Amino acid sequence: MFEIFLFVNPIGIYCYDTEILIKEAIDELNLNTSFHFIPITNTKVAREDIIRRKKEGQKVNDIPQYTVASHQALRYYHAIRFEYGNKKARLYLISLQKAISRNFNNYSTDLPKKITLDLNLDFNRINNPRIDKYIKDSIQQDKELVKKFNVHNIPTTIIFNENGNYNGILIEGTVAHDKLITLFKNDYRLNEEPGYLPTNHLHLM
Repeated sequence: MFEIFLFVNPIGIYCYDTEILIKEAIDELNLNTSFHFIPITNTKVAREDIIRRKKEGQKVNDIPQYTVASHQALRYYHAIRFEYGNKKARLYLISLQKAISRNFNNYSTDLPKKITLDLNLDFNRINNPRIDKYIKDSIQQDKELVKKFNVHNIPTTIIFNENGNYNGILIEGTVAHDKLITLFKNDYRLNEEPGYLPTNHLHLM
């Protein structure tokens, strides 16, 4: 049983790629897993994603809209998780990222509503002010996880194997498919692999 924590920019280009890579590896190996999405937004995360998009030939035409979209995606994720559960919340984020991962300028003010309707969610329900306190508390809990796991870069993936001989693996950025397959097969020998460094109870990859 693997427990996976994905610390992601809710509208990040590399975050979408990382999520797809992990899902493909899990499906290929038919693994039993437990997922935790932890979407993070702040000035540093936004700036880094805009720079990455530029390197990929993308130009974000409207920076203020990017900022609004990022915070809106964070709120909707937590609202959907409260009203419909983790699975629907993850589907919302993945659908949003898929729509804008190759070109943020595909984003429009109507896109979040369209995605929620495509997922058969009640858009008014997730915008209800009555759940604002839950959303605020939930976001704060995720920030505390960032501190607990000493996460400095987004995306970061943390993988625990309940049957393995290590406490956890922390992966910053994306990782190659073959490396993920080897990791999930529990074939890594942490003491022999260069590039693994201890950080608290985790090993950094």
